[in-house]
Amino acid sequence: MPGRSTGPLPNSPPGRGLLGVERLVRGVALWGGGLTLLGLVGLTVADVVLRYGFNAPLFGARDVAKLMLLAMVALSTAYSARTGGQVAIELFGRLMGARLLRASEVLVRAAGILMLVVLAWRLWINGMNAGRFGEASMALGIPFKAFYWLLAVGMLLYALVLAVEIPVFLRGRAADFRFPPH
Repeated sequence: MPGRSTGPLPNSPPGRGLLGVERLVRGVALWGGGLTLLGLVGLTVADVVLRYGFNAPLFGARDVAKLMLLAMVALSTAYSARTGGQVAIELFGRLMGARLLRASEVLVRAAGILMLVVLAWRLWINGMNAGRFGEASMALGIPFKAFYWLLAVGMLLYALVLAVEIPVFLRGRAADFRFPPH
Protein backbone atom coordinates (compact mmCIF):
# COMPACT_ATOMS: atom_id res chain seq x y z
CA MET A 1 0.00 0.00 0.00
CA PRO A 2 1.45 3.41 -0.86
CA GLY A 3 2.21 5.65 2.08
CA ARG A 4 2.22 2.78 4.54
CA SER A 5 5.41 2.39 6.58
CA THR A 6 6.81 -1.12 6.66
CA GLY A 7 9.60 -0.25 9.08
CA PRO A 8 12.86 1.57 8.89
CA LEU A 9 14.90 1.34 5.77
CA PRO A 10 18.39 -0.14 6.13
CA ASN A 11 20.05 3.05 4.88
CA SER A 12 17.79 5.53 6.65
CA PRO A 13 19.37 8.18 8.87
CA PRO A 14 20.45 6.81 12.26
CA GLY A 15 18.97 9.60 14.38
CA ARG A 16 20.00 12.83 16.05
CA GLY A 17 21.46 11.16 19.14
CA LEU A 18 24.00 9.21 17.15
CA LEU A 19 24.81 12.22 14.98
CA GLY A 20 25.35 14.34 18.10
CA VAL A 21 27.71 11.76 19.56
CA GLU A 22 29.55 11.60 16.24
CA ARG A 23 30.05 15.37 16.37
CA LEU A 24 31.25 15.20 19.97
CA VAL A 25 33.79 12.41 19.49
CA ARG A 26 34.96 13.89 16.18
CA GLY A 27 35.61 17.24 17.86
CA VAL A 28 37.43 15.63 20.78
CA ALA A 29 39.53 13.49 18.44
CA LEU A 30 40.32 16.14 15.86
CA TRP A 31 40.93 19.05 18.22
CA GLY A 32 42.29 17.24 21.26
CA GLY A 33 43.98 14.29 19.58
CA GLY A 34 45.01 16.30 16.51
CA LEU A 35 46.61 19.11 18.49
CA THR A 36 48.34 16.56 20.68
CA LEU A 37 49.68 14.83 17.58
CA LEU A 38 51.00 18.14 16.22
CA GLY A 39 52.67 18.81 19.56
CA LEU A 40 54.19 15.34 19.56
CA VAL A 41 55.55 15.84 16.04
CA GLY A 42 57.02 19.21 17.02
CA LEU A 43 58.61 17.76 20.15
CA THR A 44 60.08 14.84 18.21
CA VAL A 45 61.50 17.07 15.48
CA ALA A 46 63.00 19.47 18.03
CA ASP A 47 64.51 16.61 20.02
CA VAL A 48 66.01 14.95 16.94
CA VAL A 49 67.45 18.24 15.60
CA LEU A 50 68.93 19.16 18.96
CA ARG A 51 70.19 15.63 19.64
CA TYR A 52 71.90 14.99 16.31
CA GLY A 53 72.54 18.54 15.12
CA PHE A 54 73.84 20.10 18.33
CA ASN A 55 74.50 17.08 20.58
CA ALA A 56 72.07 18.59 23.10
CA PRO A 57 68.90 16.46 23.42
CA LEU A 58 65.86 17.83 25.18
CA PHE A 59 65.87 16.65 28.79
CA GLY A 60 62.66 14.73 29.53
CA ALA A 61 61.47 14.61 25.91
CA ARG A 62 60.70 10.90 26.22
CA ASP A 63 58.56 11.49 29.31
CA VAL A 64 56.58 14.19 27.58
CA ALA A 65 56.30 12.19 24.33
CA LYS A 66 54.95 9.11 26.13
CA LEU A 67 52.33 11.13 27.98
CA MET A 68 51.34 13.03 24.83
CA LEU A 69 50.91 9.71 23.00
CA LEU A 70 48.75 8.44 25.85
CA ALA A 71 46.61 11.59 25.70
CA MET A 72 46.23 11.29 21.94
CA VAL A 73 45.02 7.68 22.23
CA ALA A 74 42.62 8.55 25.07
CA LEU A 75 41.11 11.41 23.06
CA SER A 76 40.82 9.46 19.80
CA THR A 77 39.65 5.97 20.79
CA ALA A 78 35.91 6.75 20.73
CA TYR A 79 36.13 8.35 17.28
CA SER A 80 38.13 5.43 15.99
CA ALA A 81 35.45 3.06 17.27
CA ARG A 82 32.66 5.13 15.73
CA THR A 83 34.30 5.34 12.31
CA GLY A 84 35.25 1.64 12.15
CA GLY A 85 38.94 2.28 12.61
CA GLN A 86 39.38 -0.67 14.95
CA VAL A 87 39.82 -4.30 14.03
CA ALA A 88 36.56 -6.23 13.73
CA ILE A 89 36.17 -9.90 12.93
CA GLU A 90 32.97 -10.54 11.04
CA LEU A 91 33.26 -14.29 10.82
CA PHE A 92 29.66 -15.33 11.44
CA GLY A 93 27.81 -12.26 10.16
CA ARG A 94 27.03 -13.76 6.78
CA LEU A 95 25.79 -17.00 8.30
CA MET A 96 23.33 -15.31 10.67
CA GLY A 97 19.93 -13.98 9.80
CA ALA A 98 19.18 -10.28 10.19
CA ARG A 99 17.49 -10.68 13.58
CA LEU A 100 20.27 -12.81 15.07
CA LEU A 101 22.93 -10.47 13.68
CA ARG A 102 21.14 -7.46 15.19
CA ALA A 103 20.79 -9.25 18.55
CA SER A 104 24.48 -10.15 18.56
CA GLU A 105 25.44 -6.54 17.73
CA VAL A 106 23.35 -5.31 20.67
CA LEU A 107 24.75 -7.97 23.01
CA VAL A 108 28.35 -7.22 22.05
CA ARG A 109 27.81 -3.48 22.53
CA ALA A 110 26.14 -4.03 25.91
CA ALA A 111 29.08 -6.18 27.05
CA GLY A 112 31.47 -3.54 25.73
CA ILE A 113 29.67 -0.80 27.68
CA LEU A 114 29.91 -2.82 30.88
CA MET A 115 33.62 -3.50 30.31
CA LEU A 116 34.38 0.14 29.47
CA VAL A 117 32.49 1.50 32.48
CA VAL A 118 34.40 -0.86 34.80
CA LEU A 119 37.65 0.13 33.09
CA ALA A 120 36.87 3.85 33.45
CA TRP A 121 35.97 3.37 37.12
CA ARG A 122 39.26 1.54 37.81
CA LEU A 123 41.25 4.16 35.87
CA TRP A 124 39.63 6.90 37.96
CA ILE A 125 40.53 5.07 41.19
CA ASN A 126 44.06 4.45 39.92
CA GLY A 127 44.33 8.18 39.20
CA MET A 128 43.34 8.99 42.77
CA ASN A 129 45.86 6.47 44.06
CA ALA A 130 48.56 7.79 41.73
CA GLY A 131 47.99 11.26 43.16
CA ARG A 132 48.09 9.99 46.72
CA PHE A 133 51.26 7.94 46.21
CA GLY A 134 53.02 10.50 44.01
CA GLU A 135 53.30 8.38 40.85
CA ALA A 136 55.08 10.46 38.24
CA SER A 137 57.28 10.21 35.15
CA MET A 138 60.92 9.31 35.66
CA ALA A 139 62.86 12.32 34.37
CA LEU A 140 60.54 15.28 34.84
CA GLY A 141 58.30 14.01 37.61
CA ILE A 142 55.07 14.76 35.70
CA PRO A 143 52.20 13.45 37.90
CA PHE A 144 50.22 10.59 36.37
CA LYS A 145 46.92 11.40 38.13
CA ALA A 146 45.44 13.55 35.35
CA PHE A 147 46.48 11.06 32.67
CA TYR A 148 44.63 8.23 34.40
CA TRP A 149 41.58 10.48 34.52
CA LEU A 150 41.96 11.42 30.86
CA LEU A 151 42.02 7.73 29.95
CA ALA A 152 38.89 7.20 32.07
CA VAL A 153 37.07 9.98 30.20
CA GLY A 154 38.20 8.50 26.87
CA MET A 155 36.79 5.10 27.83
CA LEU A 156 33.51 6.70 28.92
CA LEU A 157 33.27 8.43 25.53
CA TYR A 158 33.74 5.04 23.89
CA ALA A 159 30.99 3.59 26.12
CA LEU A 160 28.74 6.50 25.11
CA VAL A 161 29.30 5.68 21.43
CA LEU A 162 28.29 2.06 22.04
CA ALA A 163 25.27 3.09 24.14
CA VAL A 164 23.94 5.39 21.42
CA GLU A 165 24.44 2.72 18.75
CA ILE A 166 22.27 0.15 20.58
CA PRO A 167 18.90 1.87 19.97
CA VAL A 168 19.82 2.31 16.32
CA PHE A 169 20.30 -1.45 15.97
CA LEU A 170 17.13 -2.15 17.95
CA ARG A 171 15.17 0.00 15.47
CA GLY A 172 16.56 -2.17 12.67
CA ARG A 173 18.78 0.49 11.18
CA ALA A 174 22.45 0.32 10.34
CA ALA A 175 24.70 2.27 12.70
CA ASP A 176 27.31 2.78 10.02
CA PHE A 177 29.34 5.94 10.21
CA ARG A 178 28.61 8.56 7.57
CA PHE A 179 31.25 11.18 7.01
CA PRO A 180 29.70 14.63 7.40
CA PRO A 181 29.30 16.86 4.35
CA HIS A 182 31.79 19.71 4.09
